[in-house]
Amino acid sequence: MQREFSNKTASKSSGIFGLIFCFIGIGFMFINVLIGSIVVILALVIFLCMYYFANDTTVVCHDHGFTVTIDSNRKGTSVNDYAWKDVTDTLYYEKESAGENNTTTCYFQVKTENGVAFTVYEMRNFHELIEIFNQNTEHLAYFWEKPTGMFKTRYQKQNRIPNKA
Repeated sequence: MQREFSNKTASKSSGIFGLIFCFIGIGFMFINVLIGSIVVILALVIFLCMYYFANDTTVVCHDHGFTVTIDSNRKGTSVNDYAWKDVTDTLYYEKESAGENNTTTCYFQVKTENGVAFTVYEMRNFHELIEIFNQNTEHLAYFWEKPTGMFKTRYQKQNRIPNKA
């Protein structure tokens, strides 16, 4: 088994927000060149800040554990290998954004004895990542279960039934 999961925060999010604000600034230029120019400059500053401070996180799961690679334009690249038995806690949580268009972002965090190994937000195959951790961390007293149903998305913490051998 070798599965890779990635959050490309620095690359994707900064580009998307930068482009959105840039188009808004160009739109404002038709009304007022000064305001439009300020918004375009602001878009560039937001893009550069987000690109500089954000991290790209990649988690590669394999038979004996998982490898976490964090690429940061500010701190460089760090690569850490963990065994499945090193996992002391997993956490699934959701955050709702403020404003009119309340969107909910799902997160999955894995902790080891040395602290947080990684935190990723919902991405392609997010549910598969949680399932792989459920299967390989049987030493934890719980697992994360997704309720069935069309509109049910929030995972629920379930207690494991101990094996009687």
